[in-house]
Amino acid sequence: MEDGSGVGVRSAPTQQDERLAELLELVLDRNPFQRGRVDALELGDRPSLTELRPLTKRDLVADQERHPPYGTNLTYPLDEYTQLFQTSGTTAHPLRVLETAEDWAWWRERFAHTMHAAGLTSADRVALAFSFGPHVQFWAAKEGLQEIGALGVSLGGMGSVQRLQTIAEVEATTLWCTPTYALHLLEVAVEQRLESAFRSLERVLCTGEPGGSLPGLRSRIEEGLGVVCIDHAGLTEAGPFGDPCPEGHGLHVDENEFVCEILDEDMSPTAQGERGELVITPLRLTGFPALRYRTGDSVIATDERCPAGHEGRWLPGGIVGRTDDMVVVRGMNVYPSAIEEAVRQVSSSGEFRITFYTERSGMDEVKLEVELTEGADARRLQETMRQQLGLRVRVVPIAPGVLPRQTGKSRRVVDERSPRWVAS
Repeated sequence: MEDGSGVGVRSAPTQQDERLAELLELVLDRNPFQRGRVDALELGDRPSLTELRPLTKRDLVADQERHPPYGTNLTYPLDEYTQLFQTSGTTAHPLRVLETAEDWAWWRERFAHTMHAAGLTSADRVALAFSFGPHVQFWAAKEGLQEIGALGVSLGGMGSVQRLQTIAEVEATTLWCTPTYALHLLEVAVEQRLESAFRSLERVLCTGEPGGSLPGLRSRIEEGLGVVCIDHAGLTEAGPFGDPCPEGHGLHVDENEFVCEILDEDMSPTAQGERGELVITPLRLTGFPALRYRTGDSVIATDERCPAGHEGRWLPGGIVGRTDDMVVVRGMNVYPSAIEEAVRQVSSSGEFRITFYTERSGMDEVKLEVELTEGADARRLQETMRQQLGLRVRVVPIAPGVLPRQTGKSRRVVDERSPRWVAS
């Protein structure tokens, strides 16, 4: 006998069980898209969650293309929705996501929870180093700061020098940005002799891309800015699911709020200690629901509990990469995030670019262009990647300042391989 999550018999329903049962009953009755997922598989009226095929962003984008502009993943009439956001479109066409007032209140609550976990209080002054466009992260961050009573300092529309000056003038205690942008600000501060701008900062709260949990990148930020680097994770489609864990490192997922699965390429549970894709079901996000949503985030599967005593699923390595970034080179799975980790271990390294290409012989190869101030570090970096990745990487050292700077979500990967060699 199974409960609503397909996990098995339990002596008494948990809060997760009850919320999941309510969610399934609501959306399978009222949501055309979710009902269609069930009907397509002939699962009957009340399937368990794990009987549903995991959902991708492509599925939702395709639905909106067939039924513009919002698609059919709507549980309520359109006039009950109060917010409209869209994804960045870095991995596919932008996806429009609508929120009801209740959904938005949940976002605010969850972001406040994330900030408390990161150690923020009403005494903090938080520099928000991003523009307030159509992406949910920026607006939800502002809402969460209001919930905990902290001062939000918007740096939208400013250049990096003006942002550094503002951070110094308001004596910001927290910088919220992508890890890539934190390193870019450090570079600008050194060039402009504005390193004192970081004097009041206590922490950098990373968002938007994998990196804040990678030890090499985290240490670069902490040493360069003199702060604690804290990661968190979330998606427009599924909400803020990964709370930071400054004590035990990595992230933890509140299982009263989310059903959390880690699945392999065959969408089966990942073996302990292995890398898999995080699949999330937010239990109180009902207007635009995400049942078994494939986040595209790679994590390490473990049953270990957080050493700091947090309840719920612990992800000790945080987000270690993206499944849609993985490239197969000569039978080896290569993640750009793993190459970045190796680059960040070299203290003289700056910006970098990864190029996958095919030799005339038909063999796939990897080229890494990296800004290095010390010539000897190229050989050391090449050896590090050979040992850590088990793969020969051609390292091309170049002068600092040559490569384009990454100020938003980073785009450092170029794939020039023959189409017959590109992994699906």
